[in-house]
Amino acid sequence: MAPINATGSTTRASLEALHRYAGASAPDSVFLDDMQHRIDAARPTATHRDGPLRILLLGYAGAGNTGADLRAIETIRQLRRLFGERAHLSLLALGERFDHPVLAEVPKRVPDFPYLPDALDAAIRDSDVVINMEGSTYTSRFSDSLAGALIGGVALAAAHGRLGIAYGVDSGSQSAALLSFVRCNAKLGHVIARNEAARHELLALGVACEAGADTAWTYRVEHDALAGDGILPYVALCPNNPYWWPVHADAPRAFALDARGERSPHRYGPLHFHAWDTHRSAAFDGYIGRFAQIASALREQGYVPVVVGMEQLDAAACDALAARLPFDIDKIVRGPNTLSEVAAVVSRARCVVTTRYHAAVLAMSHGIPVFGLSMDSRIDRLLTEAGVQGWHASCDAPDAACLALEAIGSLNHDPVRERLVARLLAYADNQRACFHSMGARLATLVEAYGINETSTPVHVEACADARA
Repeated sequence: MAPINATGSTTRASLEALHRYAGASAPDSVFLDDMQHRIDAARPTATHRDGPLRILLLGYAGAGNTGADLRAIETIRQLRRLFGERAHLSLLALGERFDHPVLAEVPKRVPDFPYLPDALDAAIRDSDVVINMEGSTYTSRFSDSLAGALIGGVALAAAHGRLGIAYGVDSGSQSAALLSFVRCNAKLGHVIARNEAARHELLALGVACEAGADTAWTYRVEHDALAGDGILPYVALCPNNPYWWPVHADAPRAFALDARGERSPHRYGPLHFHAWDTHRSAAFDGYIGRFAQIASALREQGYVPVVVGMEQLDAAACDALAARLPFDIDKIVRGPNTLSEVAAVVSRARCVVTTRYHAAVLAMSHGIPVFGLSMDSRIDRLLTEAGVQGWHASCDAPDAACLALEAIGSLNHDPVRERLVARLLAYADNQRACFHSMGARLATLVEAYGINETSTPVHVEACADARA
């Protein structure tokens, strides 16, 4: 079926729905209800049977988040290996930062409607396969509306008779509204988790879920992005702001700021705002203090601390850390720096201390020890599954800095470092093998759906089963 015509009364209805959502007292609940209405109203229709395989990619790509972009890059590369010229990829992006050639070259889907549920519905009708590439999917940690778009996009694809896949996703704490939404759509689409803990959590919610891996494990830093060869004697510190999530829509506040020509450091996009109050501010101050304690102690030990902003939103946290230190410190932040530059700094450090999940993935993938100052369960799960003990602590823990310094201090003993690096590299190899197996599974799902059946059969990567 062709996309809905984005003109006339249909566009006006979408605009009215957007205004209703933005002005609601509980906008996230309205968004989930609107997504559910479209899922319930969908009916299977014939998919495109000739020409290229049309694959719609959903996620957080384009927003200046290095982790989300790494996932997108490696998913796109895998899809091109699997399907080659037989597939037409399009990306429904959530931003305009495409500072990597893979992201820059993939076609972008321009939304047909102002309200995201309507734009998703139109894009899905014009697709054969819908893939959610974002890792933080089944969680209220960042935004129920974002989670609803990702989960709902896969469910809506299945409701339309398309192939909907959540690809290497994670789970976390969920609001009552999101939990209800997940349970209601648990049987729609195919879900592949990126770790066993997430798989078990989703199975408990009734979501049929397969074992998988994060899709960023296959990313390798380009040699020309490096400052030199070998491991340099610096430590990469990757803070963010764990306390200003989730974001919520607040149209009156946004309109008032616009009318006065003012800006807010807590504004997130046209209508959303980060949560902030005195309690959150105090928690953030303590968190930055722990990072500053780590930076100062490591400098005394002969390391060169470097602050890394994995997302452009992390610039404020990086500035806060730099301001707390009694010495100058280099800052490498996404936005002023490219994705390749940020990834290179992380992957060539002597050690990484991070609250950002994909800084941990990048480091581990390149054999770099990681200490996680975790804001939720994601880094804890990662390091626990890798068999690394004593290398993570809650970002709120008063003794987190001491635990991090103790762990990093153990690296002065060569046998300890060698064993740790070997364990990290073995785990990374396992995850890469699992990601290749995910590709084979994806190709099998496409074949089972009979999509593009007149074309040459897709190539299935032959890779070892990482769970064997």
